[in-house]
Amino acid sequence: MSIKTIKDILLSAKKIGITYHVSPDGDAVGSVLALYNGLKYLNKDCYVLSKEALSENLRFLLGAEDVTGEVYEPIDDTDVVIVLDCGNYERICANLENYNKVLLNVDHHLSNDMYGNENYVDIDAAATAEIVYELLLELGFVFKEDDEISKEIGTCLYTSLVTDTGAFRHSNVTYRTLEIAAKLKRIGVNNTFIYQSLFDNKDFNRVRFVGKVLTNMQLVCDDKVALIELPKDAGKEFGIEVGDTSDIISYGLQIKGVEVTLLVKEADDKIKASLRSKNDVDVRKIAEYFGGGGHTKAAGLAIKYSTLEEARDKILSKIEEEL
Repeated sequence: MSIKTIKDILLSAKKIGITYHVSPDGDAVGSVLALYNGLKYLNKDCYVLSKEALSENLRFLLGAEDVTGEVYEPIDDTDVVIVLDCGNYERICANLENYNKVLLNVDHHLSNDMYGNENYVDIDAAATAEIVYELLLELGFVFKEDDEISKEIGTCLYTSLVTDTGAFRHSNVTYRTLEIAAKLKRIGVNNTFIYQSLFDNKDFNRVRFVGKVLTNMQLVCDDKVALIELPKDAGKEFGIEVGDTSDIISYGLQIKGVEVTLLVKEADDKIKASLRSKNDVDVRKIAEYFGGGGHTKAAGLAIKYSTLEEARDKILSKIEEEL
């Protein structure tokens, strides 16, 4: 499928649902809200499907207030659902079991299962936002200087690029990534505001919580793996919900000699795990072994009906095989 095919399907649709993967990160949210706002501007009837509300640090994006976590099944008469940034059907952040119309799968993960009626996967894209940027152009949206809606949509896209490239540090950054970022900057996107909203806007109790978590971090596997464990009530002492943990896991890779950071978090009926890699370890392979997915240097998974300790030990065993 081509970008033009996606355009044709979206323009001919009467009602469009847009969604992403569970535990949506900056690329997922930024890509979805960029497309959502762009389609609305083009007078298309569209809405966001999501089982989860957005994390606090992403609520500065236009349209975030429309994502409540309460609309997660396709509304009647929805004739197209487009899933962004999700490689596996099981990880879609919506209930689509009873949906039998057009399902579009647009992604950049190498491990994508091609679960859509139509699939567009560009593994050379550093973020799904790169694809959405090109799709918006194909749809006829014009990014203009000193134009408010252009700047708001550009802010969504730039947020995606920042979060999925580690603020342009990771090896997935390409000429195209920086070219799109430069074009977004040219139309007035405020990169300083985005960085501050993402990284420098934490509640004091969140900072105290992170401090305690880092105090309890361990080095295992001959000090090559930084291990972070979060039981279900981890945030109770500080009166917070743990929520998104991307601000925590990144600290592990800052330690000299560490190759992989593993964060395991207890949820209602499962253990969620996030993995980050510094150099040569392909954490995507580890995540896929447990039914998860992601990128070479950043991946996630969930293990159902397991204790935190059991899940931790299983994942560490697999990491040791890859070291």
